[in-house]
Amino acid sequence: MSSKKEVKITCPRCDATSPFTVWLSINTADDPELKESVRNQSLFRFTCPYCGVETMIDYGLLYHQPEEKLMVHYAVTPENEQEVVSMLTDPLKNEPFRSLFDAHYVIRVVRSRNQMLEKLAIFDANFDDRLIELYKRDLEQAYKAEHPDASAPQLLLFNTTENEQMFQIIDGNETKGVVPLNTSYYYLLLQRHGKEMRELYEESPVVDQNWADVFLRTDNYIVPRNTSNTVDQIN
Repeated sequence: MSSKKEVKITCPRCDATSPFTVWLSINTADDPELKESVRNQSLFRFTCPYCGVETMIDYGLLYHQPEEKLMVHYAVTPENEQEVVSMLTDPLKNEPFRSLFDAHYVIRVVRSRNQMLEKLAIFDANFDDRLIELYKRDLEQAYKAEHPDASAPQLLLFNTTENEQMFQIIDGNETKGVVPLNTSYYYLLLQRHGKEMRELYEESPVVDQNWADVFLRTDNYIVPRNTSNTVDQIN
């Protein structure tokens, strides 16, 4: 069941105070219209009824898409992240989630709205976010190997358009470039690591570049050469 509360927002332009709905949890089976509201970020957009200025309101929530066995916790603070991760991984605390684990739910914890949107884009495209993180690490490592004097690429985020799947290069809130996703290389990673992926349902719910480093033991990992046809597009 979805849960929400009303809060008061002060407009940064005119200082007027107006109500705003904050969603604590979303269940798309109960409220299917909220699926798009999260993805287009209208759920986080406050429009002042007095002066019309738009402001993005950042807040954490639990996104639950039961029809796809997907649950994403957006934790806005390190303390909240630690609390949620402990609740999911501590055998003394995670009994309420046991049925979800047994049903092979994907349960993830993220620390930014961009990361939440990335997870949803990945699962909407029927990809495995763990393989996407391995792909991003390979892109970065290949770029470093081919451009030893250049700085490392900025944050890579998976995204999609109507016609393309790509990695966005993010610097702050600005997109600096894109790298198209090579589906053949993705499925090569699936062939290499699919068995481990299938066995890791109860791993850490935080799947990011730190997770990829641990998984690959990066110091001993040889970057496959067939990433080189894409990394030159990183500026």
